[in-house]
Amino acid sequence: MDLPCPEWQDLAVKKWKSLSSAQKQAFTSSSEPSDIFSFCFSILNREDAEFLMRLSQRRPIHKDPTAARSYRQQGNACFKERRYTQAALLYSQGLCQADPGSEERALCYANRSATLLHLKHYQECLKDITRALSCGYPKNLHPKLLGRRAECLSRLEGGGGEAGTPCPSDTPGGLTHKGTTESQGLREKQGLVLLPSASPAVALQFDPSRGRHLVAVSGIAAGEAVLEEEAFACVLIPGTGAKVRLEKPNQEAGTEDWHCHRCLSKVVAPVPCQGCCYARYCGEGCQEQAWEGYHKAECPLGGELLALGVLAQLALRVALVAGLEEVLGAREQMNGRATGLRAAVVGSAGRLSCSGGIPEEAGELKGMDPLGNVGEGSQGAGASKENGDSLQEKGLLEIDKTLQSNDAPVETGAPARADPQQGGLDPGRGVAAPLVLPGCDSAGRYLGSSYRSVHHLLPHSQRHSPALRFLCGVTIATLCQRLQEEGPLPDTWGGAKSFSQSVEKGAADESSDLSQEQQNSSQSDEDRGENSGSVGQSEKEERREPSPELSMLGTAVLRHMLQLRCNAQAVTAVRDSGRGRSTVESSAQVRIATAIFPTLSLLNHSCSPNTSATFRANTVTVRASQPIGAGQELLHCYGPHRSRMPVCERRRLLEEQYFFLCQCAACYEEQGSGGKGQPAELDGVRCTRCGSPVQSVQGSQEQYCCSLGSCGLALSRLELSRKLLGIQEEIQKAVELIERDRPDRAVKGLRACEGRVKGFLSQTHPVQGEIADSLARAYAVMGQWEQAAAQLSRSVEVVRSQYGDDSVELGHQLFKLAQLHFNGRSVPQALSVIPEAQRILTLHCGPGFELVQELQEMELCLRGVLQSQRTP
Repeated sequence: MDLPCPEWQDLAVKKWKSLSSAQKQAFTSSSEPSDIFSFCFSILNREDAEFLMRLSQRRPIHKDPTAARSYRQQGNACFKERRYTQAALLYSQGLCQADPGSEERALCYANRSATLLHLKHYQECLKDITRALSCGYPKNLHPKLLGRRAECLSRLEGGGGEAGTPCPSDTPGGLTHKGTTESQGLREKQGLVLLPSASPAVALQFDPSRGRHLVAVSGIAAGEAVLEEEAFACVLIPGTGAKVRLEKPNQEAGTEDWHCHRCLSKVVAPVPCQGCCYARYCGEGCQEQAWEGYHKAECPLGGELLALGVLAQLALRVALVAGLEEVLGAREQMNGRATGLRAAVVGSAGRLSCSGGIPEEAGELKGMDPLGNVGEGSQGAGASKENGDSLQEKGLLEIDKTLQSNDAPVETGAPARADPQQGGLDPGRGVAAPLVLPGCDSAGRYLGSSYRSVHHLLPHSQRHSPALRFLCGVTIATLCQRLQEEGPLPDTWGGAKSFSQSVEKGAADESSDLSQEQQNSSQSDEDRGENSGSVGQSEKEERREPSPELSMLGTAVLRHMLQLRCNAQAVTAVRDSGRGRSTVESSAQVRIATAIFPTLSLLNHSCSPNTSATFRANTVTVRASQPIGAGQELLHCYGPHRSRMPVCERRRLLEEQYFFLCQCAACYEEQGSGGKGQPAELDGVRCTRCGSPVQSVQGSQEQYCCSLGSCGLALSRLELSRKLLGIQEEIQKAVELIERDRPDRAVKGLRACEGRVKGFLSQTHPVQGEIADSLARAYAVMGQWEQAAAQLSRSVEVVRSQYGDDSVELGHQLFKLAQLHFNGRSVPQALSVIPEAQRILTLHCGPGFELVQELQEMELCLRGVLQSQRTP
């Protein structure tokens, strides 16, 4: 959940309705994060914080020794049944609930070490034994643990067990295109801005139409890594990822159980937070770094943060990791270069098709779009796309409607327009900017994954709707109020007395329309006036004003929350779904976290990109998905892809979230060949009378007809939608039967679906692929490998038709087909599929990708089988 929960959004709507017309007008005219935060903090009352605390009770984060004992007992039952994975997860749940230093914690560690021994995780087993002994494990049971330790050491000496997963920060990078110091110096002399996390074949450039963007300064081969960057900050998405059913009904382990909450690496034996039952880590190192960096402040508010959504938590974490001095330094750097930047680009900006032309904040240009005229952004969280967090669905549209009915100005900004060409620099504009670019130091070197690079990403404050600005403002103001109530801020946000003076000086330098109360926020508590902006009460309340540090923190967090709507990146991982017994479904891309990667955010969007991104824990690697020539721009897809939807739908989605009208090469081509094109749902739909394609009736968006004029078949859009929806519902029911180990009934239902789509949908229609894929899963559960492979081969061809011969989607389908042939001992068939699957996955994900490694192991095994068959 990216935005706050629906109940909190309803509160924001009620608060808005209770404001006076003058207050609404004042808020609507404010787009600076500092003004928005000050306004929203001034209208808070005690009931807001109490309401948030009540919401947090639905997501308890306090430790519960009774629950710890219950989880341990459930784990014992699983252990006796030799269900070691489930047992380990239950013991881990118990550890999270157990008090630090308690005997219950020691027992959980000891019992988990036994499961790790059976699972052959010997290194983790040894660590758990040491932890159990240090937590006061009963002395009369010490011989059992010491014997287990001896057995682990013996097996390790024999070369057994699985290798431990190192923390990503402890492992070297994987960029293959390394340049020499001499070549880097030459490129700097040529005026090129190199990036510390990118290949020397890539440079940062700027022009008014595209803003900051990345280009190839030399040829890049397909599959070559061009960027590897660790997230500045990231937040796990609870409840997603691999699911493993535990003992109780509807009890499952989700992302928070499988991954380190700091580095995102997969863990089998997590170390729990000492203060709450939610956060857990891959080891004591990450635990300590998280505590000192941000979790000390987050820990008491864990329930509130879960209620306020991933974007609010990530925004807070970015600011906490940075610290006050870094925030002040970034603002001073921005203010110091504002005049030069404005003078250098505002003239040419006015001659382009970008909207605006005035600074959104000192040093940042409204309408000057560093990412294809949207401002930096990456595919990211997709808050209003992937998770249904659209304002319309949540009811916040009422705020915008209220504004319109009161004739208040709605400053959302006109859409910017992207350059129509996908690649190749315009010699007249595509040159290095004659100034220090945002995110660079005084020598013009890009700062990489640093806070200053994050700070310079555009928040697009005035382009966000007033509804979203108000929701974010109230959310962050209430969060800061709760931080203030829970205790002192972290040392990096108020530990030094000199900080207050720096903050006051920085605040005085800003041009804002703060009220007299807000300007005097550094006064003592006794001198502060009453809360003049409390909502829903007739009497004014006494309320503490935020300290200077808290005001600066709140402004920074709000800025980042607005930034993240366009710049957050969805972190994905390939995981076993854990449901059913089918190997066909064993690998799937799941979204596990949301993160901010400042260098990745510099990539412009294209609906037909020339790069692809993969993740190893909290590190992203970007590879060229096709050859990129010198001078061509590196392009990334923010979500809407030409293989998934027509140009009209892509443009609508991009304009809604990223504030630009896409005119990439794919859109430009489709626009020239037919403008909006046919609706996506008509692709592959056939006339049930004559088999001809179905098309939309000219001049109507709701009526379809057969493309053969003499046929005369008419079909409404509603009828078609209902028919397709009905088929997909039947497919979903079949999938649920597979998960409940009823594959025979699933096959029967899917065969009925095949009959319904015969003559209605082409063989390459996506629904045909869904049916074939589900049939493959059902047959695989029954052990009928040949039938399963035949069905999956049909699905492969659908994916190939939809996404292309070199698409990562095809690579994943081919991997599953190779698995089926391998399990069915169809050696020649498996060996014929593996090379293509390996080539595609290596192209997009690199040779170290786990599925590539698995394919290599399968091939080695199969060739060994062939060799043994040939040997007399």
